[in-house]
Amino acid sequence: MRIALIRREYITHLDGVNKFIALLAEGLAKLGHDPLIMTWCYNGVAKDQLPDWFAKMHGLSTTIPIYTLQTGPCQGDPWLKITWDWWWSGSKLLHRKGVDAVIVNGIVPLRFKPKILVVHDLGPASTFRRYLFLGKGILKSYDETVCVSNKTSGELHTVLGCS
Repeated sequence: MRIALIRREYITHLDGVNKFIALLAEGLAKLGHDPLIMTWCYNGVAKDQLPDWFAKMHGLSTTIPIYTLQTGPCQGDPWLKITWDWWWSGSKLLHRKGVDAVIVNGIVPLRFKPKILVVHDLGPASTFRRYLFLGKGILKSYDETVCVSNKTSGELHTVLGCS
């Protein structure tokens, strides 16, 4: 099964979300699946070096293909652009790469099914009213939602009125 693991923003952040993506991708590959990673952008690494760099940074025994929505490196977190790019370009890329299922880390709008959302934290949705409206609508489009902690699950319920 071809499974895309999505990082909403930068695959080059050295954080727990990317570690989670790395270990899950490697585990899926060991089980005989064909995982790939899709991300909005990257920074500090040449695009053609991303798979090798990612494997080395996360101690993986295999390299996983990485696809980015942006053609060059980026800086900043322009939320509206990120959202639009996933809706328009991300959805097309998933279909073009023959993906069977998607696991999304960080809520993004996608025209694709089936998709599972992994909520690591609520980010801007917890403080900005405009994200609450968008977040609720996008959340309903996911087939399953998984929170990484009881704290995150409680926040999701309190802030967005979802469980």
